[in-house]
This record gives sequence, structure tokens and C-alpha cells, in this order.
Amino acid sequence: MTDELNLSMFRAYDIRTPSALLTPELAERLARAEARYIREGLAAAGVVIAHDARRTGPHYLSIATESFRRAGLEVVYLPGACSTSYLYYAAMCHPRFAAVMVGASHNPAGDTGQKLLGPGARPIAAGIGPEGGLDRIKALYAADASATAAHRGRLRACDLTNAYVAYSMRLAGVEPGALRGARIFQDYLSGAAGREMMLGFDRAGADLEPLHFAADGNFPLGDPNPVKQAVIRSGLEVLRTGDFLLGMFFDGDGDRLDVYRGDGSYLSSSFVYAAILPEIRRRFPGSGLGVFADLKCNPLALIEMARTGVTVDVIRNGHSQIKESLFRAPSRFGAVEESAHFYEAFSPDGAGRFCTENTLYIALLVARTWRDDPARFERLFALQTRTAREREWGYKFPTDEARAGALRAVREHFEAQGACAVERMKNGMDLEATLIRRGLPFDINQDTRLGGDWLQVCQRVSQSESGLARWEVVGGRADLVAQARRAVAECARRLGAGEEYQG
Repeated sequence: MTDELNLSMFRAYDIRTPSALLTPELAERLARAEARYIREGLAAAGVVIAHDARRTGPHYLSIATESFRRAGLEVVYLPGACSTSYLYYAAMCHPRFAAVMVGASHNPAGDTGQKLLGPGARPIAAGIGPEGGLDRIKALYAADASATAAHRGRLRACDLTNAYVAYSMRLAGVEPGALRGARIFQDYLSGAAGREMMLGFDRAGADLEPLHFAADGNFPLGDPNPVKQAVIRSGLEVLRTGDFLLGMFFDGDGDRLDVYRGDGSYLSSSFVYAAILPEIRRRFPGSGLGVFADLKCNPLALIEMARTGVTVDVIRNGHSQIKESLFRAPSRFGAVEESAHFYEAFSPDGAGRFCTENTLYIALLVARTWRDDPARFERLFALQTRTAREREWGYKFPTDEARAGALRAVREHFEAQGACAVERMKNGMDLEATLIRRGLPFDINQDTRLGGDWLQVCQRVSQSESGLARWEVVGGRADLVAQARRAVAECARRLGAGEEYQG
């Protein structure tokens, strides 16, 4: 089946596609549809626009800018290669405008895509946003709809870097010079995070060792994905030999943050969030509050989060869905994904509620907390060692039917061993994944106690890569986790899975 319009680029969370499939003509057609949606669906008078480190970013951004201006939209351009978190900050500074980020996160260098926001930095995704969000844009694109105006919109550049750095430092409680003496390593994988991280940590006085700091859309290390061990190998070697307090690794658009101890030991994101949550909680006093944790998060970390006096609810994966859930639940002020994303409900100057990400703030907060209270992190490392984990991996299948069959077979295998499974959140929202647990409850609080033979398996269909299903396993014993991984692999092979996929 041909896809001459490249409709497959419309994913659940955003737009992703090989650049070769998004010709200049199709890119302009997409921008015309977006302009129509921004003007009529969002009733916005302007749009903030930026691109990440990819080589094709300026080209696609220029095409989009021209279509937006023809539609009469004011365009606010953030110069240079930008992180997604920086775009989110700029969107908060222009709360009545839409926003478009041209980039493709951790995807291969040859890919492109977009993340879209409505006014108030609200996510636009499939089924999320006015008139169906991205589904409406897809329909306008298919119909080749456009919008015109009597006058071209104004184009202006806006550099908010210094304000963004200062704001992030205030959020993290880091004064200028406050991290003096803290020796920290960071690897940006040639992505877009280097500029803001180096500026922020320099202002904070840290003894920072940056690696692969210049944005390079060729991504010479490989896909800018810190999950891939081959990509971070050189960075880990520097970290292990440099007497650092901690190390941090970022993805291509700078919104993912993987954290390591100076000896190269990885601390999973749920434990990182458990470490900094007491600090975040000070900015959100009161009772009846809570946070979300994605279904892959370590149950021991969830217990630690609950000990800060908050409710911890399981939530589905996906940045757009998590942000929208935060916006719709005023009593929830933050969230974490085990894929190294951290979310919060921000209120700059006490005005508004912007549910989004700020990875610079999180990086600074992690560094400050670790420098001030290293015993807290050591205790969480010790807790983590009481569990075994197989970090998320996947398999590509020849057909959707084969993939569905593999997911079904895995679930049936563990249910036959006494496990239970859920596919919906407590509020009824579809997890778009299956959470399988044995030996531990689905409702976890500060009083939850686990035996040594508990097991958790998470499986889902990838929303950003075609034909891919993903699994992650964590448990109380290494042998149980290894057995579970082998069982998943066997079910996948029976249904025609390809080689194992990491990323």
C-alpha cells in the first residue's frame, strides 16, 4: 500500500518521519494545514517556532515559517539549535501563541518531525487538543486545506536563553556559585542541550566537564539516544576515570536526562525522582496532592515517592498524554517516566498552570540535592540493588496481527503463572499498554511491603516507531527477571519478531 502523502508521519504523540519522505512540497502542505488549525482550531494569533540539532531543521523551519506568515500569523523564532525544554519555556512566555518544535528527539539523524503546542503550552497530539488535535491537522493536511490573510504575519527573533537559565536556577533553588566545587560530567551526544546546560552550570559555579557539546546534526556517535550503550560508551569511560560526583546524559532534543554515579552506575529515573521529590514538594505544600509515575517505574521507588506524603498514581506513557493528564488533575503537580522524562505543573510568577518539562531545572536540582545530601542517593542506589531490571527493549514484527499476537501471548504466559494485568488507569483512561504484576498490588503507598519474589512486566505498542512492541521487566530477584525476559523473547520469536531493538 502506497502512502504518497506520508500520512504515516502522524503518530500518537507528535509527527515523526524519515526526512526523505517529507519532500518540500509535503512539508509546505503540512505547514498550510497547521496554519489553518492554529488560526481556526486554536484561535491563536501567532506561533513560537524552533528547531533542534538536526541538519534538516532550518530547512523545514523556513518552509513552515513562510506558510505561517502567509496565514497572517505572527512568528516568534528562537535562533539556533534549541532544546525542546527551551521551546516550552518560550511557549510559557507567549501563553496566547501556539508553538512548533521541528525535530525528532532521539530518532536517527535522517529523521525529522514536529512537536506541537496550543496556547498555554497545552499539548497537541492524536485526540488531544481542540477538534481532535493532531487528528484534525491530519484531516486538513489530507484535504490540502490552507488559510490566507490580507497581511503577512510579522517574523521576529527572540532570544530568551538568559531568562530561561535564570528561571531554571530559581526553580532548582540554585544561586549563582552555589554548586562551586561540585565536579559534574555531562554528555550531550551532539544534541541541542549543550548550550543551556553549560550556561546554567557555569553560572551555578559547578566544575563541569562537558562532552560532545556542539550541536551536530550528523550525530557522529549514532542515534542521539542515551539508552544505546554504544552511543554513550565514550562518555561512560570519561565519567568512570574523572572522579566526578555524578554524570548526566541527554538525548538529541535535550528533554531526556539519564543520571549516573561517578563510578558509572546508573540510577533509574523513578529513583532519581524519588530523590528530588522532597525538594519539589516544598514548592507544593498542602494535603491531598499527588504525582503520576509511568507504568514501568520501579515499585520500590513508588513507595519512596509516597513517603513524601503524596499519592502516586500509575499513568500511561507518552509526553502529550501525561501533560494533558496533569493539566486536567489540579491536585497532581508532577510526573516521571522511566524513559528519563520529568514533568511538572509550572506557574511562572504565580500566574497560570503550564504542565510541561524543564530538563535544565531538573538537572540543576539533581546536582544540588546530590551535592547537599549524597547519602540520600546512596540509600536509593542500595534500594535499587535489591531489584533486578531489564531496561526497555523491543522487537519489530512483520504485521500488526503478529505484534498483537505476541502481546497477547506474553500476557497469557504470565497470567498462567498467577500474575494479574491492568490496561486502564484508576480514572478510566486507557494505559495503551498492559501492566502485569505478580506478588505486588496495583495500588502502592508508603506502607506497601514487598516479598522477594515480586515481578512486574510492562508491554506496549510503540507510538513513534512502526511495527514495534516494547517490554520492560523489573523484579525482586535477578533469576525471575531473567526468566521473564526469556519468556517474552520466546513469545516474540514464535510470532515472527525480528532482531532485538534497543532505543
